[in-house]
Amino acid sequence: MAKESVINRILDERAFAVLRLKRTEHIEPIVEALLRGGIRIIEITLNSRKAEEAIYRISKDFPAVLVGAGTVLGVEAATKAIESGAKFLVSPVTDLDMLAVAHEVDMVTMAGALTPTEAWQAWQSGSDFVKLFPMSGLGPGYLRSMRGPFPQIRFVPTNGVTTENVAEWFQAGAVAVGVGTPLVSDDDIEAEHFSLIESRARKIIENARIAK
Repeated sequence: MAKESVINRILDERAFAVLRLKRTEHIEPIVEALLRGGIRIIEITLNSRKAEEAIYRISKDFPAVLVGAGTVLGVEAATKAIESGAKFLVSPVTDLDMLAVAHEVDMVTMAGALTPTEAWQAWQSGSDFVKLFPMSGLGPGYLRSMRGPFPQIRFVPTNGVTTENVAEWFQAGAVAVGVGTPLVSDDDIEAEHFSLIESRARKIIENARIAK
């Protein structure tokens, strides 16, 4: 996919799953549950078990899914993620090596930041989105404050977002949100709570639409 197409899809769909999992051997039922619930963008963090293999399988077997890699740090990790089929790269920090690798192949990036200085540096370094992290102790009010001096930055919180507060993040100025364990947890997978994952995904998508 062309870079602009990936950016526009993230902006249009507004919500994606962030999967940080101890087991990815049976990731297909998770993806299917998310798709049934309306979530079609999935980030697999590279500190998940067999993350690159999971990214490859999703990109190959689920053409409707836009799959990305998270917790990408350094040249080697970025390169492996791209080779595995990731269509966007996410980092918890502004990793210049990751950004350089992505820029070489014209790939979409979300560099991590928390402070105003870090957010501006991430944006100036060419990150397409700025991931606000960690946000669980700060909330949408912090994002609203950041939007004041930086209306041009595409902020994407991926921590502290739940099925209940999705709309609040958009009202505060997020262009998209990533939802992690409140959507999919290792316990859900062990218990095969796929219908529960589907219902959470549906609620997230509904709340994202309401906030438009």
